[in-house]
Amino acid sequence: MISPSNRTVNFHYAIRNLVSAAEALERAGRRVIYLNIGDPQAYGFRPPAHIVEAVAHALRDNFTGYAHSAGLPEARTAVATYATSLGAATKPTQVLLTSGASEAADLLLTALVNEGDQVLLPAPGYPIYPAILNKLGAVASYYQLDSTNAWQPSIEAIGRLITDRTRALLLINPNNPTGSIIPDRTTRQLLELAARNKLLVIADEVYRDLCFERQPTSASVLANEIDVPVITLESLSKTHLVPGWRVGWMRYTHEELMPDLTHSIARLASGRLCSPTPTQYAVRPALEGDKSFLVDFIREIKKRRDFVVSSVKDIEGISCDVPEAAFYVMLRADDRLSRTDETFVLNLLEQTGVLVVPGSGFGADPREGLFRLVYLANEDVLGNVFERIQDFLQTIV
Repeated sequence: MISPSNRTVNFHYAIRNLVSAAEALERAGRRVIYLNIGDPQAYGFRPPAHIVEAVAHALRDNFTGYAHSAGLPEARTAVATYATSLGAATKPTQVLLTSGASEAADLLLTALVNEGDQVLLPAPGYPIYPAILNKLGAVASYYQLDSTNAWQPSIEAIGRLITDRTRALLLINPNNPTGSIIPDRTTRQLLELAARNKLLVIADEVYRDLCFERQPTSASVLANEIDVPVITLESLSKTHLVPGWRVGWMRYTHEELMPDLTHSIARLASGRLCSPTPTQYAVRPALEGDKSFLVDFIREIKKRRDFVVSSVKDIEGISCDVPEAAFYVMLRADDRLSRTDETFVLNLLEQTGVLVVPGSGFGADPREGLFRLVYLANEDVLGNVFERIQDFLQTIV
């Protein structure tokens, strides 16, 4: 019997972990409504023609072999130009293309932490970060976002978590799974806290272009007057509706404060040769081309958000805040049976065929009754989903 490594036992990724239960239902002849993964294409949204054409042209006429391990020069230049236009002066050499933002997180954390080191993560927050840290034998130390205050962090509480093993502070802004936005004033305070404690700031800004009202200023821009190293993770996956293309990157701000780290990241990146070459040709037209499709996409998902919020108000036993960005809502169930959130979600799946993700998969307390729902589906599907949820909740009154 060949045994797997211990690190595979420690790797948990909640967004996909419940899929096996849903697939078992489908094998039994049941229909499942998957609202667990934020893939716009799965719900009928299509990428803009100008980036599809750029990749098709590259496949037909351009070089699509092994690119430089840091990325195609034109893609790195486009990201640097984009970042500089935001107000964060960036050179192409300070950009590294990756297979989605998830690979960027993996390369970065692998280069950064030793066993027993600590990284401060938001809870609720995106589960790939604790999964990677657990795999590496490092510690995910959660700072709680306040559900009674629009899911905002507490500067003081984060400060109390810092130890001599703390290496970095992760900001996910806008937040996945709550859709909340950290105001610029708070982000500055977090950057200052990191600077005082000599921490790296990891700024996950994958959803920054998918805001319904105000858009937060990039942490890399706010760091201009603060001597704190920032590594920003971004992606085309959600903003340009191409999650399967795996186009992401990291970019460095105040690289002079972390040259050994960025050198180590580059060494790791060279070991996987390169991120997918053909889809890197989408980066320049995506960042420099027409953005009208994005206006249309945001308008559509805002309509669906408003429908969800209205539906929740009409159902006794669940509640939510109004998401400010992305296409997720974090719901709170008043579960009179006092189940863990995972048991609640599995029971919901079994009785209704609706698959969502428990809040504990994002670092929340499993007793809080939280679950994340993706609202990319159309209003007919969402209306049916909330009818099923209402029926399910009535069985436990």
